[in-house]
Amino acid sequence: MKYLLLITALFALSMATKAQSVSFKNEKYEMGKITYGKPVEYNVEITNTGNDTLTLETARAGCGCTTPNFTPNQKFGPGETVKVLIQFNGSVMGAFTRFTDIVLSGGIVKQVSFTGEGVQQQ
Repeated sequence: MKYLLLITALFALSMATKAQSVSFKNEKYEMGKITYGKPVEYNVEITNTGNDTLTLETARAGCGCTTPNFTPNQKFGPGETVKVLIQFNGSVMGAFTRFTDIVLSGGIVKQVSFTGEGVQQQ
């Protein structure tokens, strides 16, 4: 029984060391006040902080007013950074929050968001 527990523990440790690490810049972006109807954009930067190459598989916007622009299936190695340009068409008056799911290899899924307030041009 102790032998089985030891094997299980070693297997879990080896899987944990193979897990990928990534960091996200602008994962919760604040746009502030934007002019209603005027498109805006920003970049989400994804840095591979692990030891193996990752693939940016896809990015899915949560609504039709948001468009993620990226290179599908883009590979990036340890220490490298890829960008996903998030574009918003500005079609909201008042406070808003929008989401985009970013999917990487290894089962990594990260939901990023931006918030702001649509105002009339003065």
